[in-house]
Amino acid sequence: MKIIFIDPVFGISGDMMISALIDAGVPFEALQKTLGGVPDIPDIRPVRLDQGILSGVHLEIGRSERHFSLTDMEKIIGSLDAGQGVKDDALGMLNIIANAEATIHGVSREQVHFHELSHIDTIIDLVCVASGMRSIGADAVFCGPVPCGSGTINTSHGIIPNPPPVTLEILKGHSLVFYPENLELVTPTGAAIVAYYAQKRDRVPAFREMAKGYGVGTYQSSRPDVLRIFVGETTSPLHDEEILIIEADIDDMEMEYLGSVIERVRSAGAIDVLHFPVAMKKGRMGIRLSVAAEISQFENIVEHIFAETTTFGLRWHTSFRRILRREEETIDTLYGPVRIKKGFDRTGRMIKTHIEFDDVKAIADAKNIPYREALEQIKKGIDS
Repeated sequence: MKIIFIDPVFGISGDMMISALIDAGVPFEALQKTLGGVPDIPDIRPVRLDQGILSGVHLEIGRSERHFSLTDMEKIIGSLDAGQGVKDDALGMLNIIANAEATIHGVSREQVHFHELSHIDTIIDLVCVASGMRSIGADAVFCGPVPCGSGTINTSHGIIPNPPPVTLEILKGHSLVFYPENLELVTPTGAAIVAYYAQKRDRVPAFREMAKGYGVGTYQSSRPDVLRIFVGETTSPLHDEEILIIEADIDDMEMEYLGSVIERVRSAGAIDVLHFPVAMKKGRMGIRLSVAAEISQFENIVEHIFAETTTFGLRWHTSFRRILRREEETIDTLYGPVRIKKGFDRTGRMIKTHIEFDDVKAIADAKNIPYREALEQIKKGIDS
């Protein structure tokens, strides 16, 4: 299977990612063509640039004062003459940035103002990265620890801590390393690339290199201002994930509360929550609460279990799970839009589908019919 490994030697930004993709073999002309529907595009050209003994591609982007609102960006990207996958990926990264900005500023998504990120460079970055990644067509993307600078930086908001709060919000759950450099080593767009493509993947598997690319920046520092990517082939399973199983045995709690507790623990970020009867000491019957969680959610889950149950202790161990690669598609039916989840095996073959229950429930409630009947009608509508 084909993978991409992003190695952010000295940070990551949108233009450096584009440069690395070009150096790894993505045709620049194809990226230019994808940008055809973006108004007032400045001159863009890749040049060869050296950083010490390293040589790579540096993307030169001409000056422009063109800025867009979030809504404008969404409309421009949505109207591009590009594959739907490219547009979905670009909008997905844009959505990550918008949600992070909304969270940091305490406003709704519709009230977000991008300031520096409203510049046309952001559209160029998102669209070209999406196009380049689709061109390579990797089955999975991995990323090393993301380097961050320190100190402060100047922005349109004034002087703020480095890295900016929005960048840290985007990189929640990803491994970070801090350097004593008063430079913005990772931009919000670079962070969004990592968050969108390298989801929940901490360890890169052994792989055979097929291509590599260096995206070179212009920072002068004791470290090379370089982003490196590898395109590789691996025989390791790509969809195995290390998780934690957190357990507590409970025999002194009012059982009518347990269902609500489970929902709260699940809402706190658990992958899954199970409970089943166990025989405890002195012949007492109890309930074992078993929670599967991502490693990054450990403290949060533990706090909820202690707060919501009567247990004075718990235990945990690491485990692994394998999941199918999934895609979600929304289709129009006679009863309204319905989401369908598709599962693909390691060869890329779709082997199963699942109709989203919440959508079936909404239709059944609106028509006042049994859920099973609604499901059967939807299935017939899809098959016809």
